[in-house]
Amino acid sequence: MWNIPPLTISITGILFLILAYRLVRQRYPDIHPFALYHQSSIAPVRNSEESAVYRSTLTPFTYPLISGLNIREGHSFRDGDLRDIWNFAKGGKLGFVNKKGDAILYHDYDTELTPLLHTVASRFNEYVPGIKKIGIYLPNSIENVVTSFAAAHYSMETVLLPLVSDLGEISRYLKISQPELLIFEAGVLDFTQLSLPESIKCLIIVVPSIQDHLEWKDQLDEMVGSSISVRTWEDVISSVSHPTTVVDAPEGPFTGPAIIVPYTATNGKVELATFSHRNIVSAVATQLRIVPKSESFKPTDIVIPLDSLQNMYIRIMFLSALTARTTVVFCGTTSDGFDVDALQAINPTIMIVSSKSLHHVLNYAPGLLSNLRLKRAQGILASGSLPWPVLRLFPKLRLIYTHDDRLSWQRETKSSRANDKTSSLTSAQLSLLRALLGARVVYALTNPRIAGPICQTHIYDYRNLGAVSVFGPVVPALEAVVKDTEHLKGGDRQGNLFVRGLPTADRGWITTNIVGEWGDDGCFRELY
Repeated sequence: MWNIPPLTISITGILFLILAYRLVRQRYPDIHPFALYHQSSIAPVRNSEESAVYRSTLTPFTYPLISGLNIREGHSFRDGDLRDIWNFAKGGKLGFVNKKGDAILYHDYDTELTPLLHTVASRFNEYVPGIKKIGIYLPNSIENVVTSFAAAHYSMETVLLPLVSDLGEISRYLKISQPELLIFEAGVLDFTQLSLPESIKCLIIVVPSIQDHLEWKDQLDEMVGSSISVRTWEDVISSVSHPTTVVDAPEGPFTGPAIIVPYTATNGKVELATFSHRNIVSAVATQLRIVPKSESFKPTDIVIPLDSLQNMYIRIMFLSALTARTTVVFCGTTSDGFDVDALQAINPTIMIVSSKSLHHVLNYAPGLLSNLRLKRAQGILASGSLPWPVLRLFPKLRLIYTHDDRLSWQRETKSSRANDKTSSLTSAQLSLLRALLGARVVYALTNPRIAGPICQTHIYDYRNLGAVSVFGPVVPALEAVVKDTEHLKGGDRQGNLFVRGLPTADRGWITTNIVGEWGDDGCFRELY
């Protein structure tokens, strides 16, 4: 027998256990670091006073930009439109939670929502013969979804009115967009102070309680007079009387406008962004392709949009979730808050949320034990892997889509972008969110004249680059350059950001009025 001292055996055993533990617990990065340092395809030449053209590595030069959903039809493919997105959505579910504690009420696409869609379109044509433009001023709701898709199926234009409280601003939006019918929720608009354009022939009021809809209708009749007809949503969907005008859904490709978004530009001027079906499906297809299939929207996902569908970025992400046949649930939580109890009851896997809501999570103050877990989680992120969540709020949450919603913050603070940095999330804050929630975060740069993001962070990019807003590479449906400003040179990869591609509301290069720079890694970073 070998005469080995017990202390030597103990030390050897401990060292063996440590080695075995490290081998078993070893984590490999979710993506090779080299991929994060080369996130853009860059043109080999450039014009004077601007940078080279930047593209996504998914659509390098000589490859076409993403244009649509590639729907197979015989031996060819087509881009598709909003009608195709609705057909894809039938493979999923659409649910709604009215208030905290209520069960999720699911609506069936085939037996309930699709017939309702055709009824709504016929009713609108009955109220306003030959109607072409519908204004929507609604929160996230079944009425919002059905109305917008009814318009899409029947070649009508949908005007998405931002949910602002300033009646003067709403009046300006209505004046410039000229809808013929306006649908809104009871109690949110004061028609004694709201100025309606002459184009409006009918008002549709959505009343939460069926018992009160006649009272609201009578009150509104007195306010607007006899020149505008007033109906309730109950009148629209009533099965007691069938629509007197039954219209047939047009066939063939739609080439006209689909969605119109009025907004207030940074100079204070009210402008319109008009998006066609082609603009929209290009943006949707981009979202379904830019994220790896293993991490993108799946039929097993429960998706919650926590910001308003009146925002074009949120609507594009919502349409992407529908196209992937996910379960989408609306709840009473909005971008003004982060109701943890309500969200825990739904237990989502994907959230579509504003940066403003995420600031509520960032205000978390950890205790001693949580702080130790946070330090470990941040170390795991630095090694390129996703850690377990420090805050065990949402057990199934795996992905968060968020965006730089600068326009809504400017409306509320009445300040210019140069004086308001609070709307952006820095790279350090994104890293903290990943550690706290244990979910991947995709952060997007948006513009009101572009359907969907301009740039968005790589889903596996966990780097903490400090107190700077990093938005990732340009999406594969767009290409981008920065051009000279008064103090910056495009040749130095710094300047005013210009983009072009199918998701834009205008042809050719459009300015975003966003000043930034291209990093060595091909990611766009905002300067001021």
